[in-house]
Amino acid sequence: MRFPSLVRAAVCALALVFSSGALVVSTIAHAQMGGGSIQATPKDKDKDRKKDSSDKKGEAKYPNATRKEPELKMSSGDQKDLNKAADLINDNKNDEAEPIVQKVIANDRASPYAQAFAHTLQAQIYYEKDKSAEAIAEYKKAVDMNALPNDAHFQTLYQVAQLQVQDEKYADALATLDAWEKGTNTTTADELALKANAYYRTDKFQEAVDTMKKAMSMTDRPNDSWSQILMASYFELNQYDQAAALVQTQMQKDPSNKKLLNQLATIYIQANKPQQALDLMAKAKSQGLITTADDYMQLAKLQAAADKYKEASVTIQEGLDKGALKPSFDVYKLQGDVCTQGEDDKCAIDAFTKASPQAKDGNIDYQLGYLLFYSDRSKDAAEALSRAIQKGGLRQEGEAYLLRGDAENDLNQASAATADWTKASGYPSTKTMAEQRLKAAKGGVKIKRAEKKAKPHG
Repeated sequence: MRFPSLVRAAVCALALVFSSGALVVSTIAHAQMGGGSIQATPKDKDKDRKKDSSDKKGEAKYPNATRKEPELKMSSGDQKDLNKAADLINDNKNDEAEPIVQKVIANDRASPYAQAFAHTLQAQIYYEKDKSAEAIAEYKKAVDMNALPNDAHFQTLYQVAQLQVQDEKYADALATLDAWEKGTNTTTADELALKANAYYRTDKFQEAVDTMKKAMSMTDRPNDSWSQILMASYFELNQYDQAAALVQTQMQKDPSNKKLLNQLATIYIQANKPQQALDLMAKAKSQGLITTADDYMQLAKLQAAADKYKEASVTIQEGLDKGALKPSFDVYKLQGDVCTQGEDDKCAIDAFTKASPQAKDGNIDYQLGYLLFYSDRSKDAAEALSRAIQKGGLRQEGEAYLLRGDAENDLNQASAATADWTKASGYPSTKTMAEQRLKAAKGGVKIKRAEKKAKPHG
């Protein structure tokens, strides 16, 4: 028994722009105009904006860049306006800053440097308004003007890549990062991690692995999300041993991390190692880590995958008894399924009965009717099968008519049984059996109850 991969979904829930590479606008250009530093994100959007404060004042961030530093010229009026706009942006007064920024952009006599810097400010304003496409366009204009000092120029280019990843423009982000690497003649851990993220999301999993491993080798403190991307890339390449080893290393540092626990269990399942997954979750349960609805459902599914259906049923019931699992269609359907597989018909009947009112189609009632019929409860079986047929959407509609006919026959309702068998004869899967019953009934032969199959197929 296989269950859907939980890993890719988990990774896709990660922040698209890593916190260690969060948007931070260049402080160099503004400082050169006599102003304070400005940042592209407000305090409530980014907790890691202070990264650049540790840089040594005056030290070039990209000493290997081949780009020649442009001449920085700006009129005193533009300088005053841009300083004022930058301060307003720092104070989250973007609506007041925007007209000032637009004034400089529209000024034909403004220097390329002033206009380029104005475009970066306009980009920040758009970003704060959640207009990332417009922000990217403004940052690109600033880069294309080729008028910012090197540090500001390449930081702006990097911000374009970050926003492209955020907007799921992964191919564009990869091209932008290639340009950044070429222009700066360097790579950094953060940049490579961002690149690996883009590779992963474009299904270039081997490139993602190679790039992320290089990123992680360049720092003593890699971001946790980097390991998630690397693990998921291994997973997509079916390199389950490598994926498991990575998660195991993380769990050594944080053994109570249930997200890692579930990921490792999923990896074991995909690697056809259900017993290892089950042992892992059983150990977690003994440590008191199985507490939430997701925990109980995951454990029950793993137990079912290992053909331990009775244990799965006990797990679900324990979750219900403790209040961790709330009564729902999904919970009762799973309980009914595992009880059916474990040949505990009483448990399965009880679970499917509770699931029935919430079922959107008739398949649960068909399973319930089947179990009731072979539990010598023909009247209840006929009622369940009638609900199944009425709700529709049956995967085995012919079987539902055939079985209801059998139940009606048990109840000595000959006309109703004949009508249902006649309907069943119109389905290829039940044509032969239905015609045999009709022929026997017509000849006055007593129809015996058919043998119960190993399990119903609802």
